[in-house]
Amino acid sequence: MSDEQKPKGGTPVWLRVTLILSLAVNLLIAGIVAGAVFGDRRGGLDRSVRDLGGAPFFMALEPSERRELAMRARGEAEEPLRESRRALRQRFEALLSALRADDFDRDAVEALLAEQRAAASSRAALGERVLLDHLAGLSAEERRAYADRLDKSLRRAARR
Repeated sequence: MSDEQKPKGGTPVWLRVTLILSLAVNLLIAGIVAGAVFGDRRGGLDRSVRDLGGAPFFMALEPSERRELAMRARGEAEEPLRESRRALRQRFEALLSALRADDFDRDAVEALLAEQRAAASSRAALGERVLLDHLAGLSAEERRAYADRLDKSLRRAARR
């Protein structure tokens, strides 16, 4: 192997590049998770509803409807949403520790990311159920008004 392909430490360049790219992807995912856990910038969307995913769908609701759905979600959650956020934060801290470790344990990080995904999926499923129950109770006129607000919201977001 030539000197250009293998640095003095003996690690091939392709391996170093792969490790750096892997770290970059992991940091990107960690940033997304951190934003979801610690960020609170969705224009007044109740945190309990925001935790359920599908923010555009909930933002298109009237504020009173969002509050009502947040209360329903809190009542229907198998695990209280606050506990879910606490668990999410703990997993995020564990992820940061794993990323800062001298030796990168890919399996441990992969397991933590899978746990995050499962928790988010569970919250999203609850959000979908609560939203569908609400939409099913609306009149045709109310659903059309909701669809118009959702369309307007999505078009506004696409322009950003």
